[in-house]
Amino acid sequence: MRLPADGGGAILLRGDSLTALDWSIESGIPKIARGLGTDLEEKIVYAVDTDGRLVGLDLFARRSRVYLAAARDLVTTPEGVIFGFDSAGHALRFAGRTLTTFRASVDAGPTSLVRAPGTQVAAVSTRSGIIQVIGDDGEARRIEAPAGRVTSTWFGDMIAVTTDSGVLFVDPRGKPDPTFHRVDGKLSSAVFSPSGHRLYVAREQGDIAVLAPTLQGSTRLNVSDAGTLPLAGRASAIRIDKSGRWLLAKPEQGGSVWLVDVVRRELTATIQTSWADDLPVVTGGRTLVARSGRDVVAYDITGTTPVERARLSGAASDVFMVVPWAPRTILPPPSPVAEAPTDSVPESAEVDSVPTAAQPVDSAPPRLDSVPEPPVTPAGATPLYLQVSSSQNAEWARAFADQLKQGGFPARVIDPAKEDEAFRVVVGPYPTREEADATGRRLGRPYFVITLRGGGT
Repeated sequence: MRLPADGGGAILLRGDSLTALDWSIESGIPKIARGLGTDLEEKIVYAVDTDGRLVGLDLFARRSRVYLAAARDLVTTPEGVIFGFDSAGHALRFAGRTLTTFRASVDAGPTSLVRAPGTQVAAVSTRSGIIQVIGDDGEARRIEAPAGRVTSTWFGDMIAVTTDSGVLFVDPRGKPDPTFHRVDGKLSSAVFSPSGHRLYVAREQGDIAVLAPTLQGSTRLNVSDAGTLPLAGRASAIRIDKSGRWLLAKPEQGGSVWLVDVVRRELTATIQTSWADDLPVVTGGRTLVARSGRDVVAYDITGTTPVERARLSGAASDVFMVVPWAPRTILPPPSPVAEAPTDSVPESAEVDSVPTAAQPVDSAPPRLDSVPEPPVTPAGATPLYLQVSSSQNAEWARAFADQLKQGGFPARVIDPAKEDEAFRVVVGPYPTREEADATGRRLGRPYFVITLRGGGT
């Protein structure tokens, strides 16, 4: 979505071609400073205007309105829940067009808000490092932590505080106890993978350390080193796309961005562009949208080097957002699951092949309102499935499977048979390897071809 920095109208664009879809708000939108997120249940896109107000754009009614006029430091969750502070300094939550003001007082001084489990929010003092977990009934708990840079998983079940010497992992629910993991080298920035399986940490030696936090039962958190990702120098900021495949890094110096393929663990390209809250961003799992001077450019990143596919002249001053929605009359972007949060490489189980990196195809994806039945497996044949994700978070796994179904793929969740196993998202079944791989190519992401001996939901 292209939002007006100078006020006026908004339009929806295809991420791969930057061509306009049959949707717009002609006028009446105030000057937009930054985008926030999308509440798909309410069909509202939220943004912050230059006066700091929360502005909502109704996708169905095609009009805008101001929802919160006296809030500050607004942040959002992947499903469009808004957190912030009111004029009195109390934390607030805005969800389903309903405002909730938390009664608990937040410690004085600079404070950032991150999501906590359920309807809770975590207020982190950037001065003392104290983490206040706040719910509807008041302060649920207070956790001591060192001062540092704070990030959380998309579902709020883990907070990471990055210091110069390592990372403190904190479960806002209070158990297990916080775990500090020492990392060699001075650290600058960190971000969780979409499912929370990995934490990517930029280091001064010019690479990214990959950490793997794993719950051991309900009382212990184990953190292991899971390798590194290459960079061409020191990075001051990093972000990951919603497919978990691509990581973007901002060099400490110069006007460029590094593009890292997380699956192949390769530095794919250096793009000359600026770094802002909205751009650059990877959309559809295959397209990088970035500013180039006064223009905005879409690059195809599926090849060995990025290729410019589209350019919007004079658009660089406006604000852009990835919106996981399209009018029913319009086919969705080429990758139906591009905006679904998931890790890049699924864990193997009963795997009969190495991971297959899906390749882009020219055929159109299925319609969002039509979910085809999988092919019938002949009697006696072993049905095959595509495993596309493995997660310890049951809520996230089922949400991802639902998004795949909405995209036209017969997806389901395989529950773990043992406590230390994960919830696996699979697509299928398919009677032959050829039909399974054909669907895998349409998915536009890495996958495993597997057989199953258990059920799913």
